[in-house]
Amino acid sequence: MFEVKVPMTSANVACGFDTLGIAFQVYSVFDFELSDKLEFVNFEEEFCNEDNLVYIAFKKTLNFLNKTVKGVKITLKKQAPIARGLGSSATCVVAGIYGAYLLTESKINKNDVLKIATEIEGHPDNVAPAIFGNLCASCLVDNEVITVQYNVDDRFNFVALIPNFETKTADARKVLPKELALKDAIFSLSRLGIVLRSFENYDINTLKKVLADKIHEPYRKNLIYEYDEVRDICETVESYGFFISGSGSTLINIITDENKVEIIKEKLKNLKYDWKALFVKADKEGTTFEERNV
Repeated sequence: MFEVKVPMTSANVACGFDTLGIAFQVYSVFDFELSDKLEFVNFEEEFCNEDNLVYIAFKKTLNFLNKTVKGVKITLKKQAPIARGLGSSATCVVAGIYGAYLLTESKINKNDVLKIATEIEGHPDNVAPAIFGNLCASCLVDNEVITVQYNVDDRFNFVALIPNFETKTADARKVLPKELALKDAIFSLSRLGIVLRSFENYDINTLKKVLADKIHEPYRKNLIYEYDEVRDICETVESYGFFISGSGSTLINIITDENKVEIIKEKLKNLKYDWKALFVKADKEGTTFEERNV
């Protein structure tokens, strides 16, 4: 039996639309065990079948490796927040891929894992940090996935602000303009390199000035109820950066003082949509696994 632990991720990271993703120290955890049949444990009933995303990734990887197994028992031990822009589908995909490698005793090649995961997800911005950890810049070039990891300074503190509603990715795509003004594209692109260096060097004051976007956030924030109220709370208490996680509905705030989280929590209680404030740090390892005795 193998336990696979995959970090939740936040894609886009303000001006890094469809490019940047960061891994956090909150995890989805799965067990994989060879079996005589296909079994699911602790999944909701609607996901206990061959359409389970973990199993889809597992099966696709078996085909990639040219391996077969009689059956597999997949146990969900812990799950990061679902449908909130925190890479829950990416954690399922990456876990399934790892499970196939491990149960067939195949040597794990993270670049191949990234290739398979991107084929399933359709884009690498969530799966890359889930696999490698840290802050990843990724793109597709002629169907080849290229990703570069940037080390997030250990002093960075993040607050994931998670409401009791989801924002559908399809809706978040629909609100984006079909054409973008050149000045808006330059606004975001000109900040990207500075953002990357600021995360590496803990240049938090510079980051506060440049962590802004005009490609997707001005349009997507309108889908997130109480966006302005939550941002005002964070900026009143402490904020060195504020951005939408993925396509929402989670928002990310950057702070220096961990004690400020409790103040933010108290102020969020006055809002309608049951917002939770989760203190998180950047994950540096990406997906990890451990063999366990059956």
